[in-house]
Amino acid sequence: MEYSEYSGNDLSYVDLRNKEALVVEDLMSNYLLLETVLEDLGTHITWAQNGVEAVDFIKKKKFDVILMDLKMPIMDGFTATKKIKEMNIDIPIIAVTAYVFDSDREKAIAAGCTDYISKPIDKDELIETIGKALNLL
Repeated sequence: MEYSEYSGNDLSYVDLRNKEALVVEDLMSNYLLLETVLEDLGTHITWAQNGVEAVDFIKKKKFDVILMDLKMPIMDGFTATKKIKEMNIDIPIIAVTAYVFDSDREKAIAAGCTDYISKPIDKDELIETIGKALNLL
């Protein structure tokens, strides 16, 4: 579905065209879902499969938003978020995770995440959360 056809909650004014998003996700199926939603919105996507790759990408390229899985091999999302924040990079990091307990949300925010959404991903919630993080709402 093209974004112009979007007919859910009135989030049609959230313009994510030409925004740069780093999706940090170890599972291809989860990445592909996020990629499909974001590309339909005109967002440019870069995929990091773990926290180490995410930190490396941040050093090389400017992103508008990061969607960060928290449970990954090599370096988890909590650690990657802390490392990115230690680099004094002011970028919204949204935790996208299967962890659903309040304590997990608190831990993600304490690590430096701007916001938190749980899997399975709801398209409206994703758009709204990114829109808020980018001050578009």
